[in-house]
Order: sequence, then structure tokens, then C-alpha cells
Amino acid sequence: MASVPRPPDLAAEVAARRDGVRLLGGLVAEGVAGAMGGLEDRDGDRLRKVVSGDLEINERHRLERERGIQVLEELHPTGPDLHAIFGLLLIASELERMGDHAKSCARYALPLIELSSRPRMDAVIRLGRYVEEQVRDIMETITATDVRRAQDIAARDDRIDRIYHRVFDDMVETMREHPDWAYPATNLLFIAHNLERIADRVTNIAEDVVFLETGQLVELG
Repeated sequence: MASVPRPPDLAAEVAARRDGVRLLGGLVAEGVAGAMGGLEDRDGDRLRKVVSGDLEINERHRLERERGIQVLEELHPTGPDLHAIFGLLLIASELERMGDHAKSCARYALPLIELSSRPRMDAVIRLGRYVEEQVRDIMETITATDVRRAQDIAARDDRIDRIYHRVFDDMVETMREHPDWAYPATNLLFIAHNLERIADRVTNIAEDVVFLETGQLVELG
């Protein structure tokens, strides 16, 4: 028995929602890169751009949420189309929260760029690069509909956790040995914590990608 063809407008809407979410993910990845690059290069303008750029992320999320709900109400998708629209709504919400974390990284970094001396940041910068890579990689799975790769990306979260715990231990030790560095070390801890939270949400998105493509709810964390 032949399958019932989808209405052309529904097929177009699913494709458009994928494009919109991919754009949102690109903005988040740029936010992470801007926050860490601004910290490393002592570039206040770049950090402030990340903070102000969160407004664009929020607006993009609002548009995707409103359009996704409108599609559900007007076109009544079922089966794979329903999974796709609902899954993309979930992903958009995760990305909006990731944008908030990137903004927090930039805000905690701004005071640090004015200091003449500060603790070593190698591990924090490396953590930021890995997290940016995670964000960009997971967004590619939405375009390529690659469930296996999404699962593999989620499995890489262990590397993020290991680096985060190393940063935590290093900053605690720094504050113990150099009490005058307590403020910058605390800010670096908050930056690392926000990066770790972004990576956790990458895992959530990986679970949403599986649902988007298969309709199955899985736990990858």
C-alpha cells in the first residue's frame, strides 16, 4: 500500500524549521567562541558583543517556537513529521539556554581582561574549544539526520567532565596558594561551570535528535 504523500507546505515547514534551528545553533557556537576568544585575547569588544548578541539568540528562539507551534496547530503533522517538529522545538529551547550560558561566560570574563596578572587559563580555554566543537558537531547531525553520530557526540561528554573537574581542582589549589587570586580564580570557575552546562545540553540535543529521527525517547547522559 502506497504511503500518503505529505502536503507540500508541511514538507517545506519541516525543512524550514531545521534551517532555523541550525542558524540558532550557529549563533550559540559563535557565542562560545567569542567568549573564550575574548577572554584569551583580552578583547572587551568581543566579549560585549557576545553579551549583546544573546538578544538575537532569544529572538530567533522566539520565532522558531512561535512558528513551530503554529505548524502543529494548523497543519496537524503526524508520525515522523510530528516527531521532527516537536524535536526541533525541544532543540531550539536547549540552544536558547546554551546562549544564556555563553553570555554568562562573557560576563565573567570581562573583569578578568583588565587584570595585570591572573591564573593560568590553559585548561579553561581548552575546555571552551572542546565545547564549541561539541556544539558545531551536534548541529551537523540535525542537517545530516545522523543518529549514530549524535550518540557518539554525546559519549564525548566524559572528556568535557574530566577537564572541568581538573579546572575545578586547579582553581581551588590556586586560591589556596595565592589568596590574592581568589577573585579571578572564582570567575574562571564560573566560566568553566557554564561551559560544562553547555556540554550537558549538547547531550540533551543528541537525545532530541534521536527522537526527531526515530520517535524513540533515549537517555544518553
